Amino acid sequence: MTEEFKDPNQLSLFEGILLSPDQEKQAIEFVERRKRQVEDKKRVIEQTESQLLAAGFIKDIHFVNDFKTEIVTKEVELGYRYNKTQFKVELTYIDDTGSISLKGTQLSYDNKNQIQERKFYFDVRKGKFNCYSIQENHRFIKAETLLEKLIENEEKVVLKFRENQKKTDLKQAVIDKYTKLYPNATICVRNEYSRYNGSFEVIEVKFESGSYVQFTLDTYNNKEKLYKKYDAEFDKMGSDELLERFSKQEALK
Repeated sequence: MTEEFKDPNQLSLFEGILLSPDQEKQAIEFVERRKRQVEDKKRVIEQTESQLLAAGFIKDIHFVNDFKTEIVTKEVELGYRYNKTQFKVELTYIDDTGSISLKGTQLSYDNKNQIQERKFYFDVRKGKFNCYSIQENHRFIKAETLLEKLIENEEKVVLKFRENQKKTDLKQAVIDKYTKLYPNATICVRNEYSRYNGSFEVIEVKFESGSYVQFTLDTYNNKEKLYKKYDAEFDKMGSDELLERFSKQEALK
């Protein structure tokens, strides 16, 4: 009976998988490295949670901790591209999912009249925290200060939500008003741009002649304000007609 030949330069790490001694070493080091990384991450997250709780944060209200560890079996790629030693192997190792993050809200990107939940991720350095999403700067601050910033951010979201609702209601009221007054006119919302104010909306009431009036929304006083007007007939007048028309206007008082 012929004895099965086995290359001495290859070792079997798993059934059906042959690896060279160097490849087996890399596989073992990967499994050990992932174990250390997961343990380090777990320790940091536990320390961070303790700091947040001590500063007055309430778990599942101000922050969430969904960090978990699990044993997985996945195909991983090891080796190096520069010397063409890359190889793939299926390994069983400890892995992690989730993290620790602040819990808050934001206005929906698709609908500014809706509030949606959001996770805010942050950095920790020497016992201090930075969450750019709510601080809008990269300064590291105490946990107590971070809690204040988080609460302030929530208040801003609610205030902005109410302002958007008020603007939406006013916009619809203005559209309904001029639609009823001038049923033959075309009422639409347009985007305008100002160098100082950026992009903003106007409501345009356009008549069949081409003349139109545009309004901006004054939510503070809850009414529309004249923004721009265009008289199509006036624009067609020649200089003689304009002079004659102007000559009949009353003098300024």
